[in-house]
Amino acid sequence: MRRIPLSLIIGLVLLGGLGVVLLLPFLCDLPHPQQGVLLQMEGRRLVAPPYQPGQLGYVLGSDFLGRDYWSRLVYGARITVGLALMINLIRFALALPVGLQAGWRRGWLARAVQAAAAGFGSLPALVLVYIVLRGLWPFFLGGNAWMVAYVLVLGLAGAPRIAEQVRRRTEEIALMPHVEAAQALGARPARILRRHVLPIMRADLLVMAPSEMAWVLMIMAQLAVFGVHPGGAVQVETISGNIAVAEYLPEWGQMLGTNIPYLLSYPWLPFYPGLAIGLTAAGFHLLAEGLRERDLMVR
Repeated sequence: MRRIPLSLIIGLVLLGGLGVVLLLPFLCDLPHPQQGVLLQMEGRRLVAPPYQPGQLGYVLGSDFLGRDYWSRLVYGARITVGLALMINLIRFALALPVGLQAGWRRGWLARAVQAAAAGFGSLPALVLVYIVLRGLWPFFLGGNAWMVAYVLVLGLAGAPRIAEQVRRRTEEIALMPHVEAAQALGARPARILRRHVLPIMRADLLVMAPSEMAWVLMIMAQLAVFGVHPGGAVQVETISGNIAVAEYLPEWGQMLGTNIPYLLSYPWLPFYPGLAIGLTAAGFHLLAEGLRERDLMVR
């Protein structure tokens, strides 16, 4: 009996928990993530948000607008995972066909893919994406245009690296006897790639997909810490007269980045979204590692 890698088991458990969180809005009645309560009675005194975890029935506390933090984390899972999924779909939609053609045809296309991967890899991905998004920020303030630009930039940033990985693997598979036999029999390149190359590459793609999800989630969190996130923020005047900033969109990265300044005074505000991103990214990473280990065992 083959041993199941421990990393695969832990990854599946973490992602199973993510699946439960994604289904929670359909399974139970949660407060609306944008509905808050600015003043409440606690015994004989009037209290204002942010409410601490466990206070007044708020399991994970609330933000400065009195919005239930547990509810915002649950609804935010859809947005964060959905954005990461769209970014990865863009990456693979661009990288897979280009990498396959570059690995099969070689020549100038292979050199172009190698140059693009080397160029994008010469700078840390975080720095590169941050500079581009900060440069685009003034042109896309407000509305859905900024969200589209955010997704496209993150998608394009990782496509050359994936294309290079696909190119290398395609070149290896192209030297296999059954591929050379199909070529000798006159099969068209498109048919060879579809029928003989992609099936062998399926295991590699199955490992790459969750690994890229983990990478995207982490860079989304890092960008948010530096003030780049998909949604906007609102200013709130607290009961003491201070001005606080609260995120508008219940997205984990934005919830983390917006509330980083309040880490010492209200630690639950950045802690819970950071924990959510970390566990989700760890789940995808461990899933990729487990699939890689399992593939090595099978070979």
